[in-house]
Amino acid sequence: MRSGCRERGMESLLNAAFAWALQRRIWLILVVCVLAVSPVRAAERLVFSTFEGSPLSTVGGLVLKRAYSKLGIEVEIYETSGSRSLVLASTGHVDGEVIRIRDVEDRFPSLLRVPTPTVFLEGMVFVQERGAEAMTLENLPEKHVGYLVGAVHAEIFTEGFSNVWTAPDEGELFRLLASGRLDAVISDRIDGGLTIAKLKLSGIVPLGAPFQVEPLYHYLHIRHRALLPRIEAVLTEMSASGEAAEIVREAIAEGR
Repeated sequence: MRSGCRERGMESLLNAAFAWALQRRIWLILVVCVLAVSPVRAAERLVFSTFEGSPLSTVGGLVLKRAYSKLGIEVEIYETSGSRSLVLASTGHVDGEVIRIRDVEDRFPSLLRVPTPTVFLEGMVFVQERGAEAMTLENLPEKHVGYLVGAVHAEIFTEGFSNVWTAPDEGELFRLLASGRLDAVISDRIDGGLTIAKLKLSGIVPLGAPFQVEPLYHYLHIRHRALLPRIEAVLTEMSASGEAAEIVREAIAEGR
């Protein structure tokens, strides 16, 4: 009798242990499945394309690296030409664009705009100081003007201009301006100012106030739609606290 009770007790213990082990295995399988279908896992690295040779894009990348780090996500920035950057992002070869103007979402439906601006573009015309008095926004369409390849704001600004030159980086443009081979460069306050300082150029000044002040937004490829509200919340908090603006100020001070 005692032997039978002992056997039944042992059988109950074995059954309970088996049930617990089975339940634990099922939970582990579920966790793995959830992680497998999650659009972004904590240890995942995202790659964003951007303009090559653009200090403003570099600054925007710094803001995004800080923002994504708060979500436990590593970010890599891939620099290429402006036009190729859009192709890579819109076709999903990379995970999105660092910064672009608002109109991009209309031209590329596969890119989702994060609503909070990452940085601000202040479109400016740069000219040689010694000839600045003869240069106006009115006669600019007749001049030899250059801008960064793929810079949509500059493309729009120079529509109808008779003599336009594009280059793959800001440095080349400002060297051409300094040598007199260009009459003006269409850039922005951060790109222009940092490039002039980096190349130690003198005698180059803005032609008046910015012709455009526009927010620049981060774009995600549509496959990351579930990530958008998360990074939007982080960027909103960074903007409200002044953290994003501080990153921009530090980058400018360091001459990035």
